[in-house]
Amino acid sequence: MYPANSAIRHPSFFNRYVEEAGPGKISDLLDTSVNLLEQDLQIISKAEGTFAYAPGKWSINTLLRHCIDAEMIFAFRALSIARQDPHPIRRFEENQYAIASEKAYDLEMLVQEFIHVRRATALLFKGFNEDWLNRSGITDNGEQMSLLSIGYIIVGHWLHHRKILHTRYGVHL
Repeated sequence: MYPANSAIRHPSFFNRYVEEAGPGKISDLLDTSVNLLEQDLQIISKAEGTFAYAPGKWSINTLLRHCIDAEMIFAFRALSIARQDPHPIRRFEENQYAIASEKAYDLEMLVQEFIHVRRATALLFKGFNEDWLNRSGITDNGEQMSLLSIGYIIVGHWLHHRKILHTRYGVHL
């Protein structure tokens, strides 16, 4: 179900994440997401981090690194919009980030980092004035992206990858 709000503005690529997040007040969704993420990461911490479900696919560790990187980038985008930065919102190439960050990850470190990043994201959004959620920036493709949409994208992005961890990696969350 897509959240019905006129402040929801983003490139269509992100529809799947916004829809995945579902309706609700973004601060409540982020708070709930912290608890869900902590539960999920407790289970994931027992998995084999180097496991990839097929050749050429990301390992569990790399998928977590991607989720952390993406969340930090989205949080920066949200901050930029909240502070009315006039510069375009830059895209990032997720596969390039994954390749550039390849290393022997410590799964427990990734788990702890992701929890801290999500808590910081939830606090960041709590610090925004409610009226700011209507603010938007322009992407480097000339499309609008609202602060509120970014909150939903953050919540939905993890839910999307959570399903992938379950269906493709066999992690029972």
